[in-house]
Amino acid sequence: MFNFKILKKILTLFILLPSAFLAFLLVLSFINSPEIHNIEDINLSNITSMNTLDKKNYVVNDEEMLDDFNYKLIGIRSGLSDSSVIVKKGNKEFLVNHGDTLDNLYELVEVNQNDALFRNGKKMYRIEKLKINK
Repeated sequence: MFNFKILKKILTLFILLPSAFLAFLLVLSFINSPEIHNIEDINLSNITSMNTLDKKNYVVNDEEMLDDFNYKLIGIRSGLSDSSVIVKKGNKEFLVNHGDTLDNLYELVEVNQNDALFRNGKKMYRIEKLKINK
């Protein structure tokens, strides 16, 4: 016959060890409480950004775009956290995510509902979505 006193001590040990560990973690979490610092008012006019783009100076007109950037925009996926476009050149289609480069030359900068904005150095290229007539 199995001794129930030994079984009772083993089960009590299996219950007391995890509960003692959890109690230790609880005490430790009270000791290591986060420090809350008071942040003063931030004046946004003092903050300067080095990555601003002046779209008026860098947008290339349609004639220059046809010379070296001859992609057609056939699909757009726009979202809050990520967006991408599908462009076509000849018979090849490319999926470009926001921030990725196309042919290691043109970076996708902005995606709207009807167009996409690519950048190559200081030149900006805006292409509009193809309208399919049914």
